Amino acid sequence: MYKSLLYKEWIKTRSVIACLAVIFLGVGIYSFMKISESIRLLGIVNLWETTIQKDPAMFPQFKYLPLLAGILLAITQYVPELQFKRLKLTLHLPLNENKILLTMLLYGVTAVLSLLLITLPILLLGLGQRFPSEIVWTGFQQLAPWFLAGPAAYLIAAWICLEPQWKQRILTVIPGIIALSFFFLRAKSGAYQPFDLYLILLVIVAFFFAFYSTARFKEGVQ
Repeated sequence: MYKSLLYKEWIKTRSVIACLAVIFLGVGIYSFMKISESIRLLGIVNLWETTIQKDPAMFPQFKYLPLLAGILLAITQYVPELQFKRLKLTLHLPLNENKILLTMLLYGVTAVLSLLLITLPILLLGLGQRFPSEIVWTGFQQLAPWFLAGPAAYLIAAWICLEPQWKQRILTVIPGIIALSFFFLRAKSGAYQPFDLYLILLVIVAFFFAFYSTARFKEGVQ
């Protein structure tokens, strides 16, 4: 039964996952082209100096991409369940309802994390070909909160999509936006490092939001 449920989720999302993989690949190539152009115009020594003194974002093109990826995957996965009234049928499969939702959420989180965890080493390894390890570490510190926003956005979007009442759904958007804003606070490189643990905890807490909406759906809230 779990295999059938996972296969159903794969059928719904495979096109979106493939498109996101192509977009991440394209943005990664474009990012390295911009770095190569900067090296050609400024010279590698001047670029190192500028990076150390001014602390620019190494991969600004990726700032909101994980966020958008998480939201898009959640919409693709859960909106059809409500639009075509399939959620009630899904929850009546011969499995515990919470286990069904847990499987769906784990599928989505795994899909988002797989995309991000493949991209992150490629970006850092590519950066390490041109820059010392200190700058590579700075790049990681910049990317970490942005990439954590991916699974957080997926879980919050799933929570909103599964909420059965439109009024409550709109109200849910407000705390969702506030929570996601913590992943994009403007700060110098390294300033986020003590806060990363709290961002991870926020992702873990967000995992349980969708269960609340599903419980309301099962109770017949309209």
